[in-house]
Amino acid sequence: MQPNESIKNLYYRLLDITNGLLGLGKVFGKDELVRKLLGCLNDEWEPKVTAIEESKDLKTMEIEELLGSLMTHEVKLNKKSANLVETKPQEERRKDKALKARHLSDDESSDDEVTEKVANLCFMALSDDEDSENEVDDSYTFGELQFAFDELLVEFKKKCSQCSSLKKNIVSIENEKDMLLFENEKLKSELTLLKNVIAIKDTTSCNDIALEKEVKSLKEKNVNL
Repeated sequence: MQPNESIKNLYYRLLDITNGLLGLGKVFGKDELVRKLLGCLNDEWEPKVTAIEESKDLKTMEIEELLGSLMTHEVKLNKKSANLVETKPQEERRKDKALKARHLSDDESSDDEVTEKVANLCFMALSDDEDSENEVDDSYTFGELQFAFDELLVEFKKKCSQCSSLKKNIVSIENEKDMLLFENEKLKSELTLLKNVIAIKDTTSCNDIALEKEVKSLKEKNVNL
């Protein structure tokens, strides 16, 4: 959670992270989202987090109920800090540049040069303000990055395990394929051998028939003699 970040923005940032992980196959249950949202809160929220953990069953708590409770507490915190004035870096920079402008006015340079330099300093201050306003508030805290890293690490280990299992299956399939190819070649050889045996038997059978006919013919000739 970033300093002065609202619960709504924190929740949206958490959704961005979980949606990104969802694209990698990581699915979050309701209780996981509840725990992750509580885990992203900073130290200022620790008493509220403890109170929720002690009074609620996080396994059955709806995310909407948690958001409502946190937003209500957020309003109370904002009321307490309403009278505190926070000094912003932009204001400090503007003060420094204002001092530089006063110093320039005391220089021996001409009035036109002083005016130009002061105008440039004012323009730089305005540019800093615009850059600050245009900055996209999408940076993540260390805790949020740690959360995303931990989830990615879990998914990475799962994918590595799946990859290892698939590699073993591939090796097993390749071995089975080699055995089937060997068996196929063996059957082809046996089939060729059987064809040769049959061909030999057919030839022998034909020769036997021819011999029988010749013997019969000789017998008939002997009888006639």
